[in-house]
Amino acid sequence: MSVTNLVNEKKLYVREWIFPLLFVAFALLLEMVNFLTLNLGVLPTYIFFDLSAICIFLGILFLMKTGGVAWICFASFFLVIQVALNITNATLNQVFGDVFSLSMLNLGVEGANAFKWEFLDYVSIALNLLFWLAFIGTCVYLHKNTEYSINMTKRTKFTIVLSAFVALWACGFSIFNAQISAIRVSAESEVKTSETFTDDQLWDNMFLKAQSLQRFGTYGFYVKNLGDFLFSGGEMSAEDELKVKEALDAGKNYVAQSQYSGIGQGDNLIIIMLESFDTFSIDPVYTPFLWQMRTGQFEGAQYLDSFYARNKTNISEEISLLGHIANDKLFSGYYSSVGLNTPYSLPNLMKNDGATAVNYFHGYTETFYDRKNVNVALGFNNVYALESCTLENKTQNFGDWILDSAFIQNMSDLFVPDNQRFFSFYTTISTHGPYDYQNPRIADNLDYVEEHFDEYAEYVNNYTNLILSTDNSLLSKYKQFKAFTMDTDKMVQYIFETLQAKGLLENTTIVLFADHNAYYSDLCYHVKGVSKDDYSNVEGNHLPCIIYNDELPAMVNSTFCSTYDLYPTVCDLLSLSYNSALAQGYSIYSDEIENTVFVSSLSGMYTDKMFTSNIEDVYVLDNSITEQDVQDFQNHIMQYYAKQEIIELIFQYNYFDSHEV
Repeated sequence: MSVTNLVNEKKLYVREWIFPLLFVAFALLLEMVNFLTLNLGVLPTYIFFDLSAICIFLGILFLMKTGGVAWICFASFFLVIQVALNITNATLNQVFGDVFSLSMLNLGVEGANAFKWEFLDYVSIALNLLFWLAFIGTCVYLHKNTEYSINMTKRTKFTIVLSAFVALWACGFSIFNAQISAIRVSAESEVKTSETFTDDQLWDNMFLKAQSLQRFGTYGFYVKNLGDFLFSGGEMSAEDELKVKEALDAGKNYVAQSQYSGIGQGDNLIIIMLESFDTFSIDPVYTPFLWQMRTGQFEGAQYLDSFYARNKTNISEEISLLGHIANDKLFSGYYSSVGLNTPYSLPNLMKNDGATAVNYFHGYTETFYDRKNVNVALGFNNVYALESCTLENKTQNFGDWILDSAFIQNMSDLFVPDNQRFFSFYTTISTHGPYDYQNPRIADNLDYVEEHFDEYAEYVNNYTNLILSTDNSLLSKYKQFKAFTMDTDKMVQYIFETLQAKGLLENTTIVLFADHNAYYSDLCYHVKGVSKDDYSNVEGNHLPCIIYNDELPAMVNSTFCSTYDLYPTVCDLLSLSYNSALAQGYSIYSDEIENTVFVSSLSGMYTDKMFTSNIEDVYVLDNSITEQDVQDFQNHIMQYYAKQEIIELIFQYNYFDSHEV
């Protein structure tokens, strides 16, 4: 072989192989940065899925002149998408414990409004950009210092990439299926473990996003996520249709049985979801009305002392109205694509039971989370938001919130109508945060907070485990938060007094609950002394919940429950029959409540005594827990996901649009 041929072969090697290998190497390096940032290990469990998905992008790149300017630009573009996903995931993980999925694109405006620069993980940004720039620099260097020789034809390139893709994909499936089969064989003589369910279902449904990402990698996860996002809907298979029908038939006309069943039959219903409320939101100094309920001193009010929740506001809202949520896509996405029919929603159950004024209220815009459409699809007759009230100083600027007490007073006759049976749902806004904006509407409350802060500090130091920050900036934000909780207290008191004045209090059941903790400025974690990275410390998601009915004994109820249990509890108290196949929780007054677990894409799966992020590894938080308790806990989670599979199919194909209830 001549010297010229050797040189040419060397140049061919550099151009046609080093550049693609460089792309794969940097894709995997960025993968490692992402995994280490999210505490998911180093590389995916099924890395062949990841590599085969990377081959899709290599196939696109092989259509161009390898190592040329266009190739470098497109390769850099693909990697910058990965960089953007890594940074987004690091940010979401830092704030919510979540990872990005394409369904979140429906929340572009909401996410932009809620965003603050403090949310960013700057270490992740620096590392990702460093590797991306290193890739570009290396490519530019090789481009300038190597020459082309004999180029492969596009047909040859396509054949190579297709062969690599098929080989890697087949290898990935073979290893995946072999591992699943091995687990099933071992499980035949043992208790069915979580992994029997999890890995098999993760690929089909991606129920646990962070877990799915860890299993299949960034490229594998997002290629599958893109396919699911683009190709939802269509015709349901006969097998899936039968599966859904059998589940719904089995759960039809379910009526919970408890000591308080039917005590609110025929009642009006008020549900108030308290934005960013927390256990430290209620105290004897600033919120005396709620404090009576918190301490079991208000006749008819039970404070649920073991209530836990952590979901984004719209998710918590929808869970309380349906007893479940769709994980694959947001309701706004389903509404705009296949439609949204919810015959078993609480608004529809109330209308079927004779309520005629079934309305939703919110102190911010009706377009936020597309509530003007989604909440009507959930069964409300009307959505009354900021646009509906006649307050003079209202504004749509995010963070410049109107006061909840002012909004409710302005909408009082609609919120508490005195001539028809009603269901009013209100999602508060003023406690949302951020807390560094000097809202003039809250000035009087803030003065009161300052004047009585020594009294409040004495209560905190002597009767709680809370921590008052010595950092003046954080303490200032906390005082702002407390000033807004004062307004919440005033708003709740006004509603009770209005009901009493209209003679409706004895005929109205009321539920107050928080959607998630006070996460802005990490307020919750500072005040509770909880590390936001330690998801097994569920105290960060320990929130207030109060149920009022004049026939309930006033007390502090220590039964573990979550957002999922509100829907069946309301149905129990008001004697509303529902479909148990669609309820992921239980009435807190029934014996079944011992089976409840809280499942959140933001914070794992847990009770107040056990926690897991992957079902397999369970953290025991109480010394009284036995091996049988752990096993039951895992089984209850798997039951949750078995129901969830049915629920996802119902929304994916808008089942109730073409099938009878």
